[in-house]
Amino acid sequence: MEKKTCLYEKHVALGALMQPFGGFIMPIQYTNITDEHNAVRQHCGVFDVSHMGEVTVKGPDAERYVNHIFTNDIKDAPIGKIFYGMMCYEDGGTVDDLLVYKMGDNDFFLVINAANIDKDVEWMKNHLEGFDVEFANRSEDYGQLAVQGPEAEQVVEEVLGIGCKELTFYTAKFADVEGETIIISRTGYTGEDGFEIYASHKFINANWDKLMESGRCKPCGLGCRDTLRFEVGLPLYGDELSKDITPVMAGLSMFCKLD
Repeated sequence: MEKKTCLYEKHVALGALMQPFGGFIMPIQYTNITDEHNAVRQHCGVFDVSHMGEVTVKGPDAERYVNHIFTNDIKDAPIGKIFYGMMCYEDGGTVDDLLVYKMGDNDFFLVINAANIDKDVEWMKNHLEGFDVEFANRSEDYGQLAVQGPEAEQVVEEVLGIGCKELTFYTAKFADVEGETIIISRTGYTGEDGFEIYASHKFINANWDKLMESGRCKPCGLGCRDTLRFEVGLPLYGDELSKDITPVMAGLSMFCKLD
């Protein structure tokens, strides 16, 4: 049975075209893909990406463990740094591509693809032996908003009241907002400047409403998410990457540190 994100009712109320994706019923478009694509390129668009999976890895061997399962090299990274890379099977085929956030010393936050959550978590658990870490699948706990476009920084600062301008591309921080500790990162899947906010379902609902009421950003569906990522050449697991396609075959060698 298809799952629903914490914003499902909001999408339906806005008249979005809803279809299955990655085990979830997701909004494909609200008005049309061209309008939504251009909103992100020229102004600001907002995506519900609450379907994505989140895993935390903490403990004395957290860095060593993440470096073991991840193609990129996170050793001695500064706190707040984010890395893109993959997890691979023994033959080099791709388990998934993911983001690794270094949130503290021996405190990592991993963001994985919705369709792969169960498979990824199982695969990661199978590689825990010999590492002293606390591993937790937090996918059910977090909702996620992506605020994307050239006006995203002003929108996040002014509409949501979340300080973000000091973040550089591919960095993140914890922020205490409305009595809750959230994660905000300067990342996205659109080729534009933008931010992603990870928080409780309640927080994500309240802040989606603020964004919609502001009139300063447009709700965007998976349709334009695909055209935006395609335009800038970002891979999608299941298309450009799979268990039969290695990161090297996909032209992503720069994210594979073979030494």
